[in-house]
Amino acid sequence: MFGPFSHYVRPYRKRLLVGVVAIACSQVASALIPMQIAAAVDALESGASAAPLTTVRDRVAWVLVLAAFVAVGGFIMRRQMGVSSTWIEYDIRTTYFAHLLAQPLSFYQEHRTGDLMARATNDLTQVRIFFTYGLRGIAETALIFVFSVVMMCRIDWQLSLLVLIPLPLMSLFIIRMAAIVHTRFRAIQDFFGDISNFIQENLSGIRVVKAFVQGPAQTRVFDGLNQEYLERNASLIHTHAIYRPLSFLIASTGLGMNLWLGGEAVATGSLKIGEFVALNAYLTLLIRPVSYVGWIIDRSQRALVAMRRINEVLAIEPGISDRMVSAASVAPPECVSGRLQFEGVGFAYDDMAALQGVDLDLAAGTTLGIVGRVGSGKTTLARLIPRLIEPTAGRILLDGVPLDEWPLARLRQAIGYVAQTPFLFSDAVGANMGYAVEEATPDQIRQAAEEAQVRADVEEFEEGFDTVIGERGVTLSGGQKQRTTLARALLMRPEILILDDSLSAVDTETEEAILGHLRRIMAQRTTILIAHRISTLRDADHIIVLDEGCITEQGTHAELISAGGLYADLARRQQLAAELDEM
Repeated sequence: MFGPFSHYVRPYRKRLLVGVVAIACSQVASALIPMQIAAAVDALESGASAAPLTTVRDRVAWVLVLAAFVAVGGFIMRRQMGVSSTWIEYDIRTTYFAHLLAQPLSFYQEHRTGDLMARATNDLTQVRIFFTYGLRGIAETALIFVFSVVMMCRIDWQLSLLVLIPLPLMSLFIIRMAAIVHTRFRAIQDFFGDISNFIQENLSGIRVVKAFVQGPAQTRVFDGLNQEYLERNASLIHTHAIYRPLSFLIASTGLGMNLWLGGEAVATGSLKIGEFVALNAYLTLLIRPVSYVGWIIDRSQRALVAMRRINEVLAIEPGISDRMVSAASVAPPECVSGRLQFEGVGFAYDDMAALQGVDLDLAAGTTLGIVGRVGSGKTTLARLIPRLIEPTAGRILLDGVPLDEWPLARLRQAIGYVAQTPFLFSDAVGANMGYAVEEATPDQIRQAAEEAQVRADVEEFEEGFDTVIGERGVTLSGGQKQRTTLARALLMRPEILILDDSLSAVDTETEEAILGHLRRIMAQRTTILIAHRISTLRDADHIIVLDEGCITEQGTHAELISAGGLYADLARRQQLAAELDEM
């Protein structure tokens, strides 16, 4: 019955079943009330003695008792289904978020952030509304219809079948409407993802929008998108506008037929007045659920479309994960020493090679410097080590074990990776520094900040380490952002530290102080320094030069300067630029 929802409904079947039973009891009681009214009317019609009045009082008492059943059943049903819908929404949202976090970087290059957010918010809202109201509506409508028809047939089955003739026409219309709603709402939700993505991109790039005075232009583009979204919604609204009055008309046709045919039956004496009143009461009861079917169809189709969009993402297996390791494989050692071996490593973005034939053996505790022109593959090489991306050729080993045989969480816990572009969360400075370490103490955070040469800056803030830095650290300078992300990595005390041009926004004096701390902290640990400034790399144990994805030079600083290649040329140009700045 639940199709794409089954996995999430299963844990709450008992609670939902209690809700359905409560609905059934409520609707049975509701279906019995017209019979009490009929008995009271027949008693009054029979004469003015005391007996009919006693019967009326008895029937009134029964109506009150049945109404109490309806109220209690309604309370239980709403509570059970309301709680279940909230937990179902919670489970779907948690699963969806965890699944997104498990995806590799390539997933986010192929999927737009705005669309992913739309599925997590707007689509999930449609699912919640269905389980909160739509599911209840399905049960209520089906049960009141069945019970009312049964009670009507007990009164006069021939007359009941005649007045219910319009309902099959309604069924045909319902089937057609469901298909239309599904198609049109799918188009609306897909386009809503486009709008969400457009908003997300403009807010993320608000500085660029303002710097190039593109606010009015972007507003015009957004207005076009909004207009298209409006037109698609108008098409769906048109379908709803037709259904509601038409369903009411068809249901009311049955009521009119009963007044005509039932009135004739009363006139001929084949139907009691009380029974006639009861039939009208049942038909009146049916008008609301029959007209409600359109809303139920709308909500169920919206929920189906939304859940299928969510499941489309959940069906994508993470491209990078822990893989099954054969019994013959070498088990990762208990402790990470930090030896890295690259054996014919290559990587390509689509058909464009970023790395080719990289062979390198980096001893544990060694500092490796990497330099090269823009786009030479430096960042790609760095991302391969924590398995943010996977090599398309060759393999990388850590302590003699292929990276993909290490448990992913354990591998990444051993690596402190400071990306080229610093990212900070909208939280306190101290919380950002302690992000990777559970229950980091204030002293540990201050120590890491000192090592990253950012403690003095933070302590100048009015609230110190409790200062909230805004989205993406917008209140910090470029250098402060870099040093804060460096402190975050240093607090981990990783066995391998990767700095991907992470000191480019700090001055040379601060850089010297940071590197001095790093030499002490990372002694006996593996460090990979990627930089454009030769001064950052000169003390590295080994330096490689990347050019068009290949290692073209390698050695110590002195050896590479003596070789007179690209490294020496870069050093000479930077030295000349420094001398010109001093003039």
